Amino acid sequence: MNLCVEKLSPMMAQWYACKQKAKEAILLFRLGDFYEAFYDDATLLSEGVDVTLTQRQGIPMSGVPAHAAEGYIEKLVEKGYLVAIAEQVEDAKLAKGLVKREIVRVVSPGTLLNSIPENDNNFFASITILNKNYALALLDLSTGELRVSEATDLKELQDEFFRRRPSEVLLSERDYQTLKPLLEGVRITKKENWRFNPQNAFNFLTGHLKVHSLDGFGLQGMTASVTAAGALLSYIEEDLNLSTSHVKKIARDELSSYMAIDKATQRNLELTEPLHKGGKNCTLLKLLNHTRTPMGARLFKSWLTHPLLSLDRIVKRQEAVEELQGYLPLAEKLRPIRDLERLMTRISTGTGTPRDLTTLKTSLDAVPAIRKSVASFKAPLFENMVFPPTEAIAKRIEETLVEEPPVKLGEGKVIRFGVNEELDELCTLKTDSKSWIAQYQSELKEQTGIRTLKIIFSKAFGYCIEVSRGQADKMPDSFQRRQTLVNNERFISPELKAYEEKIFSAEEKIQALESRLYHELRKEIATHSDTITLLARSIAALDCLLSLATVAVKNQYTRPILDESDTLSIEVGRHPVIEASLLGDAFIPNDTQLDEEARLVLITGPNMAGKSTYIRQVALITIMAQIGSFVPAQKAHVGLVDKVFSRIGASDDLSRGQSTFMLEMTETANILNNATSHSLVILDEIGRGTSTFDGISIAWAVAEYLLKMGCKTLFATHYWELTEMEEDHPGVQNVHVAVQEAADRIVFLRKIVAGSTDKSYGIHVARLAGLPPSVLKRAHDVLHKLSTQQLLEGDEQARQKQVFLNDESHSQSAMGEEERKPGKAAAVHRPQKLSCTELHKLETTGDTPKQQEQLSFFTPPPSIDEEELKSELEKLNLNETTPMRALQKLEEWKSKFL
Repeated sequence: MNLCVEKLSPMMAQWYACKQKAKEAILLFRLGDFYEAFYDDATLLSEGVDVTLTQRQGIPMSGVPAHAAEGYIEKLVEKGYLVAIAEQVEDAKLAKGLVKREIVRVVSPGTLLNSIPENDNNFFASITILNKNYALALLDLSTGELRVSEATDLKELQDEFFRRRPSEVLLSERDYQTLKPLLEGVRITKKENWRFNPQNAFNFLTGHLKVHSLDGFGLQGMTASVTAAGALLSYIEEDLNLSTSHVKKIARDELSSYMAIDKATQRNLELTEPLHKGGKNCTLLKLLNHTRTPMGARLFKSWLTHPLLSLDRIVKRQEAVEELQGYLPLAEKLRPIRDLERLMTRISTGTGTPRDLTTLKTSLDAVPAIRKSVASFKAPLFENMVFPPTEAIAKRIEETLVEEPPVKLGEGKVIRFGVNEELDELCTLKTDSKSWIAQYQSELKEQTGIRTLKIIFSKAFGYCIEVSRGQADKMPDSFQRRQTLVNNERFISPELKAYEEKIFSAEEKIQALESRLYHELRKEIATHSDTITLLARSIAALDCLLSLATVAVKNQYTRPILDESDTLSIEVGRHPVIEASLLGDAFIPNDTQLDEEARLVLITGPNMAGKSTYIRQVALITIMAQIGSFVPAQKAHVGLVDKVFSRIGASDDLSRGQSTFMLEMTETANILNNATSHSLVILDEIGRGTSTFDGISIAWAVAEYLLKMGCKTLFATHYWELTEMEEDHPGVQNVHVAVQEAADRIVFLRKIVAGSTDKSYGIHVARLAGLPPSVLKRAHDVLHKLSTQQLLEGDEQARQKQVFLNDESHSQSAMGEEERKPGKAAAVHRPQKLSCTELHKLETTGDTPKQQEQLSFFTPPPSIDEEELKSELEKLNLNETTPMRALQKLEEWKSKFL
């Protein structure tokens, strides 16, 4: 955009000055009833919200109606644009020359106030790195909530960032390159380093909060957090021209007081968002959230993503939930209560409407009944809830405003009759104007003798006396002709003109008086913001507890036992979300026992049998227990878990250049580097993204590492070779998912039983998926040939097939096999292969078998002396043959018979 400033008109010069301040933002410039955009901004506006792009004197321009501008602004912001609003800042009647215009606000994703879902926070974040500390500040402008947290580990702060889901983040130029790769999917605003100066930030915060020190907010020594919060508030006030006067405190989040749930685990467990688009009803949040108020819904989401580590706090929530199960009708008393936090924000910042005040009054009317009910409760948590008296506030609103005021001032009557005597007189005058005009019209008809005379109102000419042109000569000389039409003449009399001025003056005075009285009331109510904010928090907490009580009764959940032991015991546990979605079908429950004797449970079984569901339900039950919820189980004993980790599923992250296997290893590395002996780890199919022997080796090593670490682990795998660990590693327990075979079909029983299985039933699952019969038949033929081959192939590809494809016709069934001993792997007849232990010995000694030519899968082997080979086999005692001896024997036979 190249402009010659000297040649600009006064209006465009004013626009140019605003555009210089707006910078990269789309500037919406107020002109009359429209917001106009010019030059490049006009093109962006036209494309962004689908409005017409025109030109005037060669200047591209487009615009949107002022009365509907908010909707257009929200659409632009949702598409990633910044929008600057330039308004008239002086009264046009008093202005000399061109009315002055200035930018009054800049709208970005983090500062949206109107289009955000009422059940979600809209956080604007700020992150800074200072003295090896990572600080996160979060501000929700719509509620005035300002939170800070600090960590020495960037990963911990990143997980908290993901839990809070801010829509925008402010970074310094210094930290931009470090943090940008970790903050995908959010708008990043980069500002100068001086804004993140610790002293500047401290001075701004103390001045804003009107305090000498921030120690009263628990921020002593938290320089990084103070810097992040101060930089964020100053940017919003000074750069975006937005009021933060309603931000009156800073809440400190101690991340170490919450269970850590990293980004991958939140996603895999579908805590708040479904894994796949369209699955709106498959999250734990959707299942458990029965809150009735917007404040309660926002708090409940925070509870769910921040399970507690304090046993005392958990038990207090449990006690409150248990007591509320007998008072569920109380939840209905919360329904009239609207969003008290956001209502008070609008009222305090001057953007509240008359309708907002009446909504506040309706909400406050519901409080006395709730206060009375809570006063009778015994659980200690209710003692901390405060329901201050707000009846006087509600009464003040009721006595001042009409019952149903308009959305905006000036669009209808706002103040009740009887509030102000002068206003009442003016309103009476306006109301009685019809009677006066009717009376005056009758008098004129009588005086002039013109029976068709009438008084009308025209927007262009005001009140007029209208008569036909043939009767015009009968009008008194004192009447002034105002308008001539084809068939009529219009006049104005001195009396009518005086009355007109009186009515018009009354209208202006009414609007001015109503505006003054309304703003006086709004400011008065704003002085009670602390009281109403305190009430809102108590309502939100009560709402969350009632929600947990409701879902516990509805779904027959049980109160779990929590302590600081290493036990995780669940009897008859169910997956809460899947159980709720079965629509009448019975969910098959399962038990879980993790303790000192069973720190790592290896779960084998075919695809689709329910391994993933089982391990996820254990994690979900643990999380539910530590938010204070009852759980879907007959009994549950949960030793406090500090972190929950998961590695489930296979997917690429192409945007970051990561393959399935790389993503799998990255997430696994995060678990191994951050889990502790008090953590819960659930793993599904580690090592499946690479070659079989590589995968087995990685899975084996990961399992050993977790076992040594001592964390509670559920390890679902297709690598049945890992079940050998139970014999050599105390703390490992084998279980499998039961399957019933019938002819060439299988039935998934969804039941976890002791012992292991060595069959994956892949072809059976392929049949269920609908593969053509010819493909399935060929797969059976190939499987039979591969599984009857007794030679250990030197070629790695053949080794993979040897491990993956076992003889389905000779290995024993998962059902009907001989009884297994509890906690021990079943003794099954398998083709002789190297175990993982033997492979490890071969790798460390270098004594590997020589490379052999791979046998064809599809051509018969050369003829051999069957009788002699049969004799050799009869002499061989399989029960006494070690894997190494079997390998040597195979090598000997291969040299002798082939």
